[in-house]
Order: sequence, then C-alpha cells, then structure tokens
Amino acid sequence: MQMHLKCTLFAMVLLVAAHDTPALPWAVGETPPGPYVDNDRLFILLRLHTPEQMAAFYEARGFTPAAIERIRATCFITVHIDNKSNTVLWLDTANWRITAAGKPVRRLDRDYWDAVWDEIGLPQASRSTFGWTQLPAVRDLQPTEPVGGNLVLPRDGRTISIEADFLTGKDKRQGMVTVKFENLQCPEDPPAE
Repeated sequence: MQMHLKCTLFAMVLLVAAHDTPALPWAVGETPPGPYVDNDRLFILLRLHTPEQMAAFYEARGFTPAAIERIRATCFITVHIDNKSNTVLWLDTANWRITAAGKPVRRLDRDYWDAVWDEIGLPQASRSTFGWTQLPAVRDLQPTEPVGGNLVLPRDGRTISIEADFLTGKDKRQGMVTVKFENLQCPEDPPAE
C-alpha cells in the first residue's frame, strides 16, 4: 500500500510538471518536497527519483522492457518552475551548467533519446509520451506561468551541481536570474524487503 501511495504522489508531480498546471501536490505553507529556490522572480523545485519510481511511471504507460531498462540506467530530475515576476522569464537549458566535481555533465536530451529509441525500436506512441514528460530545452514563461518536466542525466553515482541562468524581459535584456543547486545525488532503489 505504501508503494502505491508513493507512486501516486510521484505521478502527480510528473503530471503537474508536464501539464504546466499551477496546482501543486503540497499545501500552502508546507515545505516543498525537494530542493527548491523561492525568490521574488521565480520558484524552482527539483525532485530526484529512484530507478524504481521511473520504471513504475513508464511501465504504467506501456513502455517496453527494453525501454524501461534504459530509463532505469539514467538519473531523472523532475523540474518545476514558476515565473513569479511581472516580466518574461526565459528557460534555455543551454544556459544551465550541470557539473560533477567541477566537470560538465551532459544532459541526455531529445537527440540522445531518439537514438536510444531507434536502437530498440520503441513505438511512436511511447516516444510521444516520453517527449511530453521532458523539460523543454527552450521556453518563454510569461508572468505567473509555470513549466515543468524531466531533466535526464547519466546515472553514475556522482554528486551533481546545477547552476541555471534565466534571461528576463521580452527582449532578453532586462537582467538575469541565477539559481544554484549543489550536492544533488540521484537516489538508488531502496533495498528489497
């Protein structure tokens, strides 16, 4: 029963992130369930997931065993961003520095996954489902607008840091907001009981 509740809560977070809805799965005044930054310009929340959580989410959507195996071998971070400012905020993951021990960590982007899906022959319906769960690489966020999705990295046990720059204003010339997350570690599956 407890695993079912965890999977249900996890699915809610993914759906909130993927569908840009402002409703969040925690009550006003409660601490968000993961590392976050909250200032007058933006709110950004990260949720780091175990391989078991990711496998359960995509298995429930009919993904093949070969796809689940590849998904379990990576690190999924669900990102939720709210633009709290009165101007446009620009999400562009090219302006994000993801590092481990000071060295760049490659984001496993759409090109990476397209090659994986081609290799294993994943059906188009599953590819589309996977695509809508990913964090957009580039996106403008209008005032009060949220966006979310998964950021996927190699699962290699290293501690990760993320520094994300967001340009602001319609012309991207009204300054920059920078957020930093340090000492992030992708969780492993809990030991079998």
